[in-house]
Amino acid sequence: MSKAEEVMESIDSGDYSDIEVKILESIQQDDEQTQYSLAETLMSIGFTVQAKIIYEHLNELYPTEGQILSRLAEISISEDNMDEALGYISEITPDSEAYAQNLLVSADIYQAQGLYEVSEQKLLEGIRMFPDEEVFKFALAELYFDENKFSSAITYYDFLLDEDIKTYSGISITMRKASALSGIGEYEEAIEEYNKLNALELNEDSQYQLGFLYNQVKDYSKSISTLESLLDTNKDYPTAYATLADDYLNLKDNQEAFRYAQLGLNLNELDENLYRIAFEAGINENPEEALSIITKGIETVENPLPLIISLSDYYISHGRYQLNLDLLENSELNNNPKLIWNLAKSYFELGDIKKSKEFIVTVLEDYKDNLDYLTDLVQILQSTGDNDLLKVALQLYIKINPDNEVMNDLWEQLN
Repeated sequence: MSKAEEVMESIDSGDYSDIEVKILESIQQDDEQTQYSLAETLMSIGFTVQAKIIYEHLNELYPTEGQILSRLAEISISEDNMDEALGYISEITPDSEAYAQNLLVSADIYQAQGLYEVSEQKLLEGIRMFPDEEVFKFALAELYFDENKFSSAITYYDFLLDEDIKTYSGISITMRKASALSGIGEYEEAIEEYNKLNALELNEDSQYQLGFLYNQVKDYSKSISTLESLLDTNKDYPTAYATLADDYLNLKDNQEAFRYAQLGLNLNELDENLYRIAFEAGINENPEEALSIITKGIETVENPLPLIISLSDYYISHGRYQLNLDLLENSELNNNPKLIWNLAKSYFELGDIKKSKEFIVTVLEDYKDNLDYLTDLVQILQSTGDNDLLKVALQLYIKINPDNEVMNDLWEQLN
């Protein structure tokens, strides 16, 4: 029995105590081909540290052997030692049998370092030199996909699909193409690709993506059936709840929208959309609970501004001006024009005309084409007696809506 066989026998029996000693004995006693075969076997089962001992020994004997250099480079990458990996790669020449592997490994290294253009050039060189090796097309498609260059990724996924290659390294090419189409907003085409997948390929993530795409194209019924089927198998898939709640909200089924939003918040209390949907769906039928939910959301989520705007709009539309002031005076406005406008309306309705004018005029540039804003601006300026600025507001209003009799009469009174 060779020492290499003894190494594998020990591994098969689960006895790892003297593996490295036996590997050194193999280096001393076995022929080089046996050593290389042992290293390849160890590499294939994940014993990279042990395989490296043999490859380093063989590299001393054959310093220009591309296959050995390539293996050492792969191990260096797994150890996150990119400089060492590049050192091995640089020794592999184009006439080496391992040059194709060299291009792939070097592309991986440069991609890991964020040097995407260099990685791209390595893969393009691989396509030119090895046109029958589909791995380069797949790797380039994946590189473009990771860079969000979805149109370029689709081109190379199509090359593979045209060659009837539907999966590569366990990855569904059809699914990748569907995701890329979704990334460029081609939702209908993406749905067509997802519908080509069989039941085994349509895993939970794919089911969610398909349901989300149906939501994006406003086919809410299909989105609901797809996502509820997903939740039948996995009730803990958190992102499905927000999309389902949005589906039902768009179908005017506020009760179901509110229910799914609440279920989703039980799984993820940091989802801003769930708070928004729960509030919008529940405010008419369960106002106190809906208000409690959005208040909690404002206190919980990382970016509460959209929720603050929703609650502020609600207070304004329901004449709760003091509650709106309390909300906004304790919140970071971040110079948000809508909140500044709402603040001005609250001050006006509560009789603080000076502050009302101070805030309303600061967002004139943002809303100079908005008739609702201009109506409020005219009303506030009438109360201040600032006729010069009032004329400006009236001119802006009449330019957009020249047939409004009230505004025309007011203009005539000022001139």
